[in-house]
Amino acid sequence: MAQPFFPTTLFSQPITLIIAAYLLIIDRILGPPTTMNAQLYESVKPLDSVVHFLTVTLRDLGWYKQKEELVMDVGCGPGHVTFQFVLPLFPNAEKFVAVDYSSSMIEAARSNYLHPKIEYHVADFEDKSDVQRWNGQVTKLVSIHCVNWLKNQKQSFQNTYDLLQPGGEAAFYFVLISDFYAAVVDIYNDPKWRGYFEGVDSRVPESHCKKFDSTHYRKIVEDIGFDVLLCRDELKVNPLSSEKAAKDLYYSLTVLVHHVPQSLKDEFRNDLNEYVVKNGGKTEDGTLVHRAVTLELVVRKPKRL
Repeated sequence: MAQPFFPTTLFSQPITLIIAAYLLIIDRILGPPTTMNAQLYESVKPLDSVVHFLTVTLRDLGWYKQKEELVMDVGCGPGHVTFQFVLPLFPNAEKFVAVDYSSSMIEAARSNYLHPKIEYHVADFEDKSDVQRWNGQVTKLVSIHCVNWLKNQKQSFQNTYDLLQPGGEAAFYFVLISDFYAAVVDIYNDPKWRGYFEGVDSRVPESHCKKFDSTHYRKIVEDIGFDVLLCRDELKVNPLSSEKAAKDLYYSLTVLVHHVPQSLKDEFRNDLNEYVVKNGGKTEDGTLVHRAVTLELVVRKPKRL
């Protein structure tokens, strides 16, 4: 078994909660999702660690007290997290702007989670022209499991800076490194399979390949001009209920499966799971786990300009 390359702090959650985290980024992996994907998004709850970040960590940092807030949710998906979790945390907010890259996700949000305070918009957060209409207006910005799938992360942080009012704050939560990403790299380069993946983007984030940690992101945001309120990376260890559950999870998350012939999909499914295990997806007592290092980042745009 491979030696862990992660930090040592642990956080355990059941498999149904892991799926929720990855569903938040499926549209970044597979392109515009189908209506079925949007429905799947809504069928599970956010990770316990995400809920803790929103309801405890941010509250401890003084969030949710200000009145007349304009809150932006970046990567809102079909709107259920915005509606069920973010909205109740800001009882005095005047308006919420929820944006997502996928038009079908925004369509689902507008159909299922209408609220007089929430506006849903299709927007590419890496493209400043898509979001500049709100420049200087946002008091709080939240982004969960989105930044890791952006190709130009520096631009997204710069866009955040431009969107915020002086004194406004932004909170980001996303995956840096995971056993699943390592398995995708391995199977992508496996001579048995790589012939099917010529010219295919594996969608493994740069943070995984280059082993970025919190110091990398602290420098980016400080160079832009942010004050850093919180910047920490932490390992989350998630036990899986069965081998089938593990295989189902990993198979459903990789874009590579769409390039494998139908007759070989079961074999690919098994090989992918074996690569996860080899990269640390099984404990010494035989428990199957999913491990991921996440980043919690909270920043403030200085009031002094």
